[in-house]
This record gives sequence, structure tokens and C-alpha cells, in this order.
Amino acid sequence: MSVTRFIGRALLASIFIKSGLDHLQNPEPIVRAARGAEVPEPELAVKVNSGVMVGAGALMAAGLLPRAASVALAASLIPTTVIGHPFWDKQGKERQQQQTQFLKNLALFGALLIVSKE
Repeated sequence: MSVTRFIGRALLASIFIKSGLDHLQNPEPIVRAARGAEVPEPELAVKVNSGVMVGAGALMAAGLLPRAASVALAASLIPTTVIGHPFWDKQGKERQQQQTQFLKNLALFGALLIVSKE
């Protein structure tokens, strides 16, 4: 594997590792959002999603199983994006902020798709 690819994967993984750890340490805001979206077992769902982000992110950062890790991260990103950044329900500045975060997650999703095909 090239140094560039290794660094790129590690940098891509970093946001998932950081977010997953943050959500494990302070799950309540995420659980509240999951509960509001009527996710069954919201506490468990947040723990599982956070664990996937940390575990798959660590695998990707280490260059281990990058295809499987990228698929797992992409799958975890779907509910995270839809539940966490519902810009369509917001107005004004909050709508702009949520839309930016939503689009950022779409860009991450695209990068994960590229990694999944390497």
C-alpha cells in the first residue's frame, strides 16, 4: 500500500474514531435524537453505532480490512446523517448548519465508497 493511501485512510478514519468516542462518552444528545426519530432501543442503537465507528475506524486507520471497515462506516453513516442532521425540519441559520453537516457526511460517504472499491 502506498504511503499516500495509508495516510488518506487514516485521516478519513479519524473523524469516525473521534465521533464514536465522543458519543460513547456523552451519549445523551444522540440518544435523544434517536428517540425523537423513533429508533427502537435508542440507547443500544447509539452504543452499537458508536462502537462501529470506533472499531471500523481503527481498522481503517491501521490499514486492516479497509474494504470491510469502509462498508461498515458507510452503513453507520446513513442513520447518523438522516437522524443527526435533519435540515429539512429547520429554518434559518440552523437549517444552513445542518445542511452543511449533512453534505459533509455525504462527502464522507463518497470517500468511503471509493475506499470500498480499492
